[in-house]
Amino acid sequence: MTALWVGLDVGTTAVKAAAYTPDGAQIAQAEAPNAVTQRAGGESEQDMAQVWQTVCAVLSDLAGKCAGAQFAALGVAAQGDGLWCVTKDGAPAGPAMLWNDTRTAEDLAALTERGATAAIGRGCHTSLWSGTSGMLWRWLRDQRPEVAARTAHAVTCADWIGLCLTGQIATDVSDASIPFLDFAARGYSEAQMAALDCADIAPRLVAPRRADETLGGLTPEAARATGLPEGVPVAVGTLDLSAMIVGMGMDQPGQTMMILGTTAVVNILTDRVTPCDAPVGASVLHPTSDVVIRVLAPTTGAAAFDWFAGLHPKSLGGASVGDVAARMNALVEAVPPGSNGVAFLPYLNGERAPFVAPDMRGAFHGLSATTTTADMGRAVMEGAALSLRHCFEAEGGLPTAPVQLTGGGARNPVWSQIIADVMGQPVLVSAASDHGLWGAAALGAAAAGHGEAVALAGRRTEAQETYTPRDHDRYDPVFARYHTIARHHRMLQAELSSLRKEQP
Repeated sequence: MTALWVGLDVGTTAVKAAAYTPDGAQIAQAEAPNAVTQRAGGESEQDMAQVWQTVCAVLSDLAGKCAGAQFAALGVAAQGDGLWCVTKDGAPAGPAMLWNDTRTAEDLAALTERGATAAIGRGCHTSLWSGTSGMLWRWLRDQRPEVAARTAHAVTCADWIGLCLTGQIATDVSDASIPFLDFAARGYSEAQMAALDCADIAPRLVAPRRADETLGGLTPEAARATGLPEGVPVAVGTLDLSAMIVGMGMDQPGQTMMILGTTAVVNILTDRVTPCDAPVGASVLHPTSDVVIRVLAPTTGAAAFDWFAGLHPKSLGGASVGDVAARMNALVEAVPPGSNGVAFLPYLNGERAPFVAPDMRGAFHGLSATTTTADMGRAVMEGAALSLRHCFEAEGGLPTAPVQLTGGGARNPVWSQIIADVMGQPVLVSAASDHGLWGAAALGAAAAGHGEAVALAGRRTEAQETYTPRDHDRYDPVFARYHTIARHHRMLQAELSSLRKEQP
């Protein structure tokens, strides 16, 4: 019997695991919710022991669904950043503080104001945010000194789960990237730690490794808790986004991938990054190759579609998400590129890429007495696509090769065609939606000696829809219009925000 490869993804709100044959066929999958505690003041935490118990339950469920099977390897992916503190005995030092925690926002603003974060920008090409380890360590040291004192290792979620599975602790280069890794030196930077007054975190950081290396074998205790065989090789854990990129077969400069989920993400693989004090977006090192993954994440993706559809319950209402999308598509397909002069700025929740403006808000421009719901609907879909192009343009230009697209919005054929036309490159949409799990499984197999991770991931045959550009030339002036409106809207928003500050 062929031994199975297991991929584990420990997300913020859910834990998933899947078992695969070496050719990528999924045999079984299991899933359970992951509890998050959020409080006033921006706190976002998880009970580390509870996260491990949820992982055990999910893996045990998966093992039961694969009764009688052999297992060759286990790969781990998880939510990134945050601060997961471990004692010298391998126990939680306190609750995990997550990547979306904002309790340090005022502290970060003060550091940024005096230029302290510039060293982070130059070193790891990332615009710092509140839920990163350095910022959270500053808060912990000040507000919970007893937890900081018993912290022997400051790690990530993937590292914690790897420790629970194998008794060994490690972090991969992707998870280690932000905020203290110097990409040029491929090591932690004393200057970056000093910039945040975090020299005392240095002995608590774990030296970064590649995610295709073996962390260890499943311990007897972990085997009993998960139902998997003792000794199964476990790979060094990695960031969930990195596992997804491996699962999509990406490890070369110039390759690009977009996620059109509730929010949107543009991922650009590059071997050339120009250091600057205040980069836009984030950067992480690829888990198995020498390239850098530039990560630009506009705040609004498919959420714009949902918002607009919700305003028109009679014309767009339906029994399912698919019904709503079908009705919207039927309306917008008859509207030409440029939406008859209507433009939509998709800043419903502020913006974070390709520029940072948390107080920005969305807007329609170009409305007239003849504007229809169809015009506005297409403008909404174009606005999200144009914001993705804006990210590419800010990073040096449009993609020069086909772009992979995933996320809920990718299931909409009209929207995918619009994106292809806006980008001027074929957009490739896979029928598979488990690239993170499959990437983790491939990393586990690579660590167990079965080959190179991206090559292993490429073994899988996926049904794929290709959307070829048809109206790219017509979208060049549409983007120029969008860019001009966006630029002036930023200036207008800044003036309006200034007026609000002046009000008593």
